[in-house]
Amino acid sequence: MAFRLFSQTYDPTDFSPEARAGAISQLIVIGLVIIAILILALRWKSTQNVQSIVIEGAKAIRPEEVMAMASLTLADTTESASSSRLAHIRMNILKHPYIKDAIVESNGIRGIKIQVMEREPYIAFPSTMGRIDYVDSSGIILPYDKFSHNSDVPIIHGIYDGSKINKTILKNISEIIETAKMKDIGLQELLSEIDVNSIKKEFTFITTDGETEIKFGSADNIDRKLEKLRLYMLHAATRQGHPRYVDIRWKNQIVIGKQPLLASSGN
Repeated sequence: MAFRLFSQTYDPTDFSPEARAGAISQLIVIGLVIIAILILALRWKSTQNVQSIVIEGAKAIRPEEVMAMASLTLADTTESASSSRLAHIRMNILKHPYIKDAIVESNGIRGIKIQVMEREPYIAFPSTMGRIDYVDSSGIILPYDKFSHNSDVPIIHGIYDGSKINKTILKNISEIIETAKMKDIGLQELLSEIDVNSIKKEFTFITTDGETEIKFGSADNIDRKLEKLRLYMLHAATRQGHPRYVDIRWKNQIVIGKQPLLASSGN
């Protein structure tokens, strides 16, 4: 049956086996040409120099340090943006002690983007020569001069022995801090400074005004002790003055040590 297209009449019976074979051969040739062009384009792209390297998230670490860890320069070709090469660059960057994670990806046709996630101070501690340094949640020491831009963390006395961080104490401190966050945001204000007795393994909170010590004791029954402290805070908000200490170590009771009265002199 004939059909009309663009005002011309075609009959399928007009296509001989030789004509069909010729048409298929032409399609194969066209396909091979397209594949060859794609291969040449990819090879051309891989020989082009990288035009831009974008580094994001570096605050404590200088971008030059990240570049050095990545072993990248603008003289590198875009072959550096292959998936295997990008994975290798990421592994090199993660060797930096202050980098927690990194994302390395292509950025346009001739660019590479590196996003670093730096470690963050979790607590601070007095180190050597009167310095204050920081520790992240995994126990990595972070120097003050690089991480002081993020310094609103509790100061812990007694967690550093002069050479290393006590990981057991850090774990206990973390449990106390995270439980306080979940229970009442106001409790965190009482954790701005913590003194650790490493021999007895007991903790004492020092309030921001320095007038009251909160004797927390060991790191057991954390939830129960913090609940008692929360109830005490609600009660203390209606009273004037500050006690010398608040002792929440004992079961079912809170011991409050009053400030000593000032002696008055008579004539």
